[in-house]
Amino acid sequence: MTKRASVVFRAAAIALAAGLGLAACSSDNADGPSNDNGENLEVPEAPAATAEETGLAETLESEFEVTSVQTLEDQWPDLNAMASALSGTAEPDLCQEAGAAQYGLFVNSKPPNVRASFTEEALLDDNASGETVHAFFANDEAPADRIQEVHENTDTACVEEYESNVAHEVTQQEVDGEQVDVHTWQVEASEQLTGRMVDVVGDEIYVRYAAAYPPQVLVEELNDASETEFNEQATERALTAYEAATAQ
Repeated sequence: MTKRASVVFRAAAIALAAGLGLAACSSDNADGPSNDNGENLEVPEAPAATAEETGLAETLESEFEVTSVQTLEDQWPDLNAMASALSGTAEPDLCQEAGAAQYGLFVNSKPPNVRASFTEEALLDDNASGETVHAFFANDEAPADRIQEVHENTDTACVEEYESNVAHEVTQQEVDGEQVDVHTWQVEASEQLTGRMVDVVGDEIYVRYAAAYPPQVLVEELNDASETEFNEQATERALTAYEAATAQ
């Protein structure tokens, strides 16, 4: 996978855009997946939206300036396309293996979840190409810490082959009497910023706030305070989404 492809895959993972993801993760050999953009893919019946998902979707729409809010049912075709493409590669690289594990978990375990995409005016980082908040209701097959783990593996594996730097810190906060872990991430590849994320991990709920970046956002040209400012504001949004999820 080229550096350009890895960057695009990271954006696709955040956006859950199947067409972009398949193009980004297609192998250089001829044995890669042939169902480009999910065409001719037989998709299993989507799980119906739960009451928790519906309630959280309505709350996120009222709390944030968003362009779209999707439950698992809405995301289902894209998730299956990504899982099929990534698992169908004959000789997967580390990035593809991590992505296959991530999307395979979502498709096989079906944890109810809601993903919201922010409007351009509401982006916390002017350099970002898009920002999302994604809240998962854990189940027995996909506990909250496992959902966080597969996200982390994809974050790191997709830059491992390059001159990469992953800044990762974990702190604890209390939310409505529950102690949760708050992860902050900044991922760089070949001196380019590829992602900033905040994870909130509780007993039953996992929330990720993520910003994706286009190529050529050079780390050396960023304001020294930009990472701290983003982390503070993104953490606030992620905790708001977490509280909304626990209220369902």
